[in-house]
Amino acid sequence: MLIFCAAFISAWPVRAADADSYAAFCQATGGTLTQTDFVDEPRGKLTPGSVPGTDKESSKKIVYLTFDDGPSENTEAILEILKRNHIHGTFFVTNMYSQYQHLIRKAYNEGNTIGLHTASHKYEIYRSEQAYFDDLNQIAQVVKSEIGFVPAYVRFPGGSSNTVSRNYAQGIMGKLASDLNAKGYQYYDWNADSTDAAHSEDNVDDLVAHATACNDNNVVLLCHDAPHKGTTVQALQRIIDNYRSRGYTFKPISWKSYAPHQPIAN
Repeated sequence: MLIFCAAFISAWPVRAADADSYAAFCQATGGTLTQTDFVDEPRGKLTPGSVPGTDKESSKKIVYLTFDDGPSENTEAILEILKRNHIHGTFFVTNMYSQYQHLIRKAYNEGNTIGLHTASHKYEIYRSEQAYFDDLNQIAQVVKSEIGFVPAYVRFPGGSSNTVSRNYAQGIMGKLASDLNAKGYQYYDWNADSTDAAHSEDNVDDLVAHATACNDNNVVLLCHDAPHKGTTVQALQRIIDNYRSRGYTFKPISWKSYAPHQPIAN
């Protein structure tokens, strides 16, 4: 199996960090990834005229672990857990804690997907399309400075179904969803929620129970790696173990993966 892994890596051009990650996965699991499963380089580059994602779940049981609002002091611990389990996740990043900006590159180099969340995470970005894209472009340039390109993957603060945006502009979310696709972006909501956004002080048992309640084939799980999310770090291994025991594998968001969309309420 190790021979197969080495041959695979030499035949398929990837960065050294990706090759190391794939080799570790082969050793740990027997090499169950394929070339189409492992996201190619560059992973999810914004390409006007081409929008990633699908609204159809695959028949495979897959968990997409997603982390919003970082990077922060909790990101490194989450990266270590992912690395220890030989799996990857997706980080929808902000620039709220700029002293941790370097962790965007670290997460990417370890095989994780980087998506754009917002620079400021202030809901006033919903006052106009211009305000939203000014903010999005700020975090896009931060990410580009770390990984060399702007990703096409986006998550709205509050998700596409948020209603707080009504306080700033009626009908803005429908317009932004359309605008994003027109520019080559795809937005990703979730179909499973750890509830760590509203209940970060809940005990670990509660977070695990909420996070593992989904039985869909493709589980896009909302978690956060912001400050004060220490219980999320504590719950993560148990979440991974639970889904694995039920036959799920773990992947980062990639160009053809499931992109759940909630009903737009504004």
